Amino acid sequence: MEQTEIKALLEKYWQADSSLEEERLLAEYFRQVDIPAELEPMRGLFEWREEEASVRPGADFDRRMLERIAEIEDAGSLDSRRGFAIRFAAAAAIVLCFGIGLLIPRISPGPGAQGGSGRPVAAITDTYTDPQQALAEVKRALLVASVRMNKGTNITQKNITRLHDSWRVAIGD
Repeated sequence: MEQTEIKALLEKYWQADSSLEEERLLAEYFRQVDIPAELEPMRGLFEWREEEASVRPGADFDRRMLERIAEIEDAGSLDSRRGFAIRFAAAAAIVLCFGIGLLIPRISPGPGAQGGSGRPVAAITDTYTDPQQALAEVKRALLVASVRMNKGTNITQKNITRLHDSWRVAIGD
């Protein structure tokens, strides 16, 4: 298969538009000994996929899972107060949301309308008069959001690694 075809298949793969057959072709391609240096870093991904596809649970997997479920159920029955507290908290949250929903029209009825005290509501005005200053503030806010999203991505990656390690332990590897 030509390198241009492989690059096109990889682009489809990264966009999650590739079919199983196309992914199989990519896996076969990356099993070859000689591939271009620029594509070499992706070899590990397809090797990992094949390794993971061959993972099977150990012979005592079912027994260990049933024991684990029984332990969790026993711990849950001992802590029925916790279940009540969770239900109570959920009910309180629903009541709180409903109450806030009823109050919002009184607090912020909209432009030109009368407020809860009968006074006109103040019109919304721009925060910045200089477009460059506004753009700089938007960039700063997006940078903060990006940093926080990256932290979330790192946390997710750590949790996936923990899940993978747990799976290895569960199947007895």
